[in-house]
Amino acid sequence: MLKPSQSLLCLLMLLTALGEISTQLLIPALGDLERGFAAPPGSSLPVLSTFVAAFGLGQLVLGPLSDRFGRRPVLLAGLATYLVATLWLLGAGDLAEFVLARALQGLGACSALVLARAIVRDVWQAQAGPALAMTVIGMLVSIALAPMLGGILTLHWGWQAPLWCSLTVGGMGLLGVVLFYQESNSHLDPQAGRPSKLLGDYMDLFRGRPLRTFALTLACTYGAMFSVIAGSSFIYMRLLGLSTAEYGLVFGGIVSGLIAGALFTQRMIMRLGPERIVAVGVALVLVGAALTLLAHLFFGLSLWGLSLPQVLVTVGGGMLIPASVAGAVIPNAHRAGLASGFMGFAQMAGATLAGVLLGMLQGTTAWPMVVLHSSFAAAAFAAFHLSRNRGAATELSAAR
Repeated sequence: MLKPSQSLLCLLMLLTALGEISTQLLIPALGDLERGFAAPPGSSLPVLSTFVAAFGLGQLVLGPLSDRFGRRPVLLAGLATYLVATLWLLGAGDLAEFVLARALQGLGACSALVLARAIVRDVWQAQAGPALAMTVIGMLVSIALAPMLGGILTLHWGWQAPLWCSLTVGGMGLLGVVLFYQESNSHLDPQAGRPSKLLGDYMDLFRGRPLRTFALTLACTYGAMFSVIAGSSFIYMRLLGLSTAEYGLVFGGIVSGLIAGALFTQRMIMRLGPERIVAVGVALVLVGAALTLLAHLFFGLSLWGLSLPQVLVTVGGGMLIPASVAGAVIPNAHRAGLASGFMGFAQMAGATLAGVLLGMLQGTTAWPMVVLHSSFAAAAFAAFHLSRNRGAATELSAAR
């Protein structure tokens, strides 16, 4: 039986961060990417939305397959796919081919996230909450630092430089799995992942009120956050005039709130429980989004009016993401891959919807991003409280 260790936890933090690294490094380079492929401004949004769509859908399949075949073989295949796709991105001839390669890269990267979370449940078992929060902290550190690094790399070496950095990180992850990870799933399910059984398994999983609450809340919250992630480069660099390096610094400062929120969850989740932490987190997200909307409505677009309220959003999101994942995965020990895959899918489904809507609505102002951001935040708050209250009412009726 694989034992908990700091080296394993560090490897899982790297794997959890791989998807965000692949996105955040590239965001400051989107303008250069469009110019490099002679594409019109704003046409690079599918580079983000296609990645997160593949990243989310892949988890629905790869998580259950790891319950059947083991975490290690699925993880090795996924990381190898990621490396091949990243090399394809570097050799793409036009933006359409680049988007296609990004879909394959997203599919490879999703294996790292979903299986890292399942491995944490395998190894840390009922005490997995703090360890899950630590892996999310690794992901959030990458969200804070990768835009800064991506901006600097793009400024000096062009849009290909962030991809070479992603290739290096993916290679480190693959090497780490080969050298330091042995199979942790000791109870393989020969029926898991079969098409005839998969839909029924997910339906059975979704019947649980806590998982349904956490999944819907996570999807809407990440939709709110991704509205800003996807729209921020256009607004900060095109409308506010920041350079790629300045944008990376500002955006990294905003999302550093994610780390503070996740550290709170890591320390308090065993005392407060996932549901109470998610309740506080989703309230902070709503307040931050509402302040962003009001600042834009009454004072117009400004660096401080857009950035400062977003710190509340990122602190709340940093609390909510690890707590909701822990609340869904820990009770499902016998199907940790399935539960982890579903939560990852929910997270990316919210991001994909936000990216598609932003691409349809984006014009020459910040209004589409701001309105989408606040709408998703309100939906997250409503989803959490309506689902929780309905569940409490059902439980009370059953008790009577």
